[in-house]
Amino acid sequence: MNALEVRKLEVWYGQIHALHGVDIDVEHGRITTLLGANGAGKTTLLRTISGLVKARSGSITLAGAPIAHLEPHQIVARGISQSPEGRQVFPNLTVWENLQLGAWTRTDKAGIAADIERIVKIWPRLGERMKQPSGTLSGGEQQMLAIGRAMMARPKVLLLDEPSLGLAPVIVAGIFETIQAINAEGVTVLLVEQNAHLALRIAHTGYVLETGIIKQSGPAKELLDDDAIRAAYLGG
Repeated sequence: MNALEVRKLEVWYGQIHALHGVDIDVEHGRITTLLGANGAGKTTLLRTISGLVKARSGSITLAGAPIAHLEPHQIVARGISQSPEGRQVFPNLTVWENLQLGAWTRTDKAGIAADIERIVKIWPRLGERMKQPSGTLSGGEQQMLAIGRAMMARPKVLLLDEPSLGLAPVIVAGIFETIQAINAEGVTVLLVEQNAHLALRIAHTGYVLETGIIKQSGPAKELLDDDAIRAAYLGG
């Protein structure tokens, strides 16, 4: 069963036609990656799934239930959370406060505390900086916090927008290992990532988006070995 389905999605920004009849399936328990150049519409698609952008037409379903009509907080409550491009942590709030905000739809205090402990086990550096303003963290630490904050909602589907952006390769490797570990625990992942090679190596399925149109899709391994994909996104 698909965790998330997008069908015939049409999105406009004023006079700009951003997404043209987009169809994607995000399989339950798997990592699906969305590739494309800057401006292809990848972030727009994630923001539309999250309810931050409203589609002109088409449908989005989570475990078979329509969600396109819902407000963002309702979509989070249904089981979708997003780690946004550029991390967007709240710089004046502490690491602990940022994590608490990720759980704002929840009321189970014991569960929230247990999830913070879980995140600290994944990223001990966040534990060391729990009382520190998040704006003083390094880029890699902020990315850890952004993903951790999204995980605090206990999502069924985790949307990750450019988690490697601006980070050193050694930090990126650790982030991607963590994404795989999160997925292994049963969280479905939809990954938008500029590093196509890394994304296809950890994903099960891939889609290629060009100027708002899905141009290609298939098993990630097949896309990784495709000459046209290699030339366009993998450096030949």
